[in-house]
Amino acid sequence: MYTAPKHVFAWLLAALILLSSCSSSILISSVPSKADVYANGEYIGQTPVRHRDSEVGGSLLDLQIEKEGYEVLTTGVEKRGRINLWALMGCWMLFPLAWLEMYPKRYLGRLQPITKEHSPLHVEVQTSEAVGSNIFVVVLENAPCHGSTNASVLEASIGIRLMEKYRVLERQALDVVSAEQHRNMTWIHDESSIVDAGKFSGARGVVMVSRFCDQRSTLTSMRFVDCESGALHWAVLAKNQTVDVLMQALFNHLDS
Repeated sequence: MYTAPKHVFAWLLAALILLSSCSSSILISSVPSKADVYANGEYIGQTPVRHRDSEVGGSLLDLQIEKEGYEVLTTGVEKRGRINLWALMGCWMLFPLAWLEMYPKRYLGRLQPITKEHSPLHVEVQTSEAVGSNIFVVVLENAPCHGSTNASVLEASIGIRLMEKYRVLERQALDVVSAEQHRNMTWIHDESSIVDAGKFSGARGVVMVSRFCDQRSTLTSMRFVDCESGALHWAVLAKNQTVDVLMQALFNHLDS
């Protein structure tokens, strides 16, 4: 009567051992250490840190290593470093050849200090006279290498932060003018039409935001365009920087 539970326990134990042998790991370290590590967009800890997964052979692990005062290191590690012997003996029965290859044993990233000539963040302020004015925030593109691609979320995030310096208008007011002009502003890339719609909506200017992936680096551009003159009040260009870092740098320049 008690043999069945024992058999079930034995099978479960065997399955756990088998499945654990299907996974592989890689030790991620950096010089200097204590750097934040993101694996496939998910934070996994500070270096040295071990990452483990059960992805199939040939999979690419996207790594991003960040430390204050150093350039962000973005790279990919392919699961073709070595043979998984346990997979050859067992996992192939469940997933033939899928678990044959493993990550290299370790990855060492050497971080480069940020210098003035190679700063990943550039802010240019022509004039701060529009501070306090009515503005719109429009995201033209949101396609980062990692993280959310939701344009509405990015618009809201930047808009909330800009409320410290400007009166940010609801995007719906801009869309109403766009509808009257028989245009759809959601994915529009005609910047002159956006500026015109902002002018008709009573805004002083429009902050246009673009975020895209270029050679494993996320580039972010923000420009405040005057709806009357079309001139730039300020512009921000950043590489692998968070919205918080961008806004803090912008505010520092506006205050100075």
